[in-house]
Amino acid sequence: MGQKLGISNQDKIKLEHQKLVYGLFRDGPVYSCTDIARVTGLSNTAAATIVRGFLNIGMIRPSELSGKQGKGRPQVFYELNPDYGLVAAVDLTDNDLVICVSDMKMQIVCRRVIHGCVYISQDILGQVVSVLKKILEEEAPEFSGYSAICIGTPGKIDPETGYFAYAPKFVDYRSINLQKIFQEAFDAQVIIKNDVKLALMGESYFGSAIAKKNVVYLHIDNNYGGAIKLGGKIFEGEHGYAGEFGSVRVLEKQKQFRYVSYGLSLGGMVYAWENYFRDRGELPENSKLLTVENFIEQYKEGEETVRKIAEEAAEISAVEILNTATILDVPTFILDGKIKLLGSEYLEKIRSYIAQYDYMGQNIDISFSLLQGRAAILGGLRCAIDTVSHSMLSRC
Repeated sequence: MGQKLGISNQDKIKLEHQKLVYGLFRDGPVYSCTDIARVTGLSNTAAATIVRGFLNIGMIRPSELSGKQGKGRPQVFYELNPDYGLVAAVDLTDNDLVICVSDMKMQIVCRRVIHGCVYISQDILGQVVSVLKKILEEEAPEFSGYSAICIGTPGKIDPETGYFAYAPKFVDYRSINLQKIFQEAFDAQVIIKNDVKLALMGESYFGSAIAKKNVVYLHIDNNYGGAIKLGGKIFEGEHGYAGEFGSVRVLEKQKQFRYVSYGLSLGGMVYAWENYFRDRGELPENSKLLTVENFIEQYKEGEETVRKIAEEAAEISAVEILNTATILDVPTFILDGKIKLLGSEYLEKIRSYIAQYDYMGQNIDISFSLLQGRAAILGGLRCAIDTVSHSMLSRC
């Protein structure tokens, strides 16, 4: 039999050491070889070898801080080279699509927004491609192209075909392949990720989930979705769909299924609000007034019916959080989306129901996101940077 090809244990160890050192440069300012050895526990020789490899491929560069510091030999400091690539992140979550470009140190080069995209068509995606090309031409002409582009999108994508399995935000979603569209437009690595999972990645690096190993992130907006981090890693599940909390079904007395999303999302609250008027034969002539925005406004003004509907949703949210905490043994929950516009009072309602029904003493920490809607785009930039860097490590 022929020799089985593969990566040796020694190569795996080398790669892990490289990733460890890369993480220092990515997240910190400057390091000497001595600093790297001290922080990582690597030998001085191993640290110096990795640094030479990074220098050879242009991943790092000598810092201006290098030079003689006190007595003894001048010490050389190194920093991540921001010019070894340009990356982009696109967030397709909301009606206003966000496009952001940065260098490899996450220094923002440009940010653009395409407004009013309730639904996403092929034409809208063409606009995104045009904006990315224009940014490259006008804002970063010194770069020949993007090293990586990360697309954060709602919906479920079949990992084998690249086509959507389900994506109601997209017009004729079964014919759309984001990977193919952006791969044909740019000579770059293209990464397609679920938007909520990217948001949790952003929270993990820059927001409410820093240094937390087990977290559930809940995006409560017109609809309801989520993402899970277990043991410090985003949990994808068998097909990449883990965290679709809004698709959980509940059997009602009439033996009919309903989705949990109808009970606690803002879209579900507005639907209940509409039914309130319909049941009384008082449906407003202008039904367009029954919107999420107006619901939030009426909640803040203390309208009795709206308050009652929101309180019922808060109770359902609390029960869902308790159930999830019981199943996953996760103590930290982060809420994001337009639900934050209901304010701290609504969050306290959820907390009070959790305290009322928490018979197991789970000590759940629940809070709003700190990133003000930037979680997915920041997660996308970090994902793109890490993708480029890890592919470069194989060349060291």
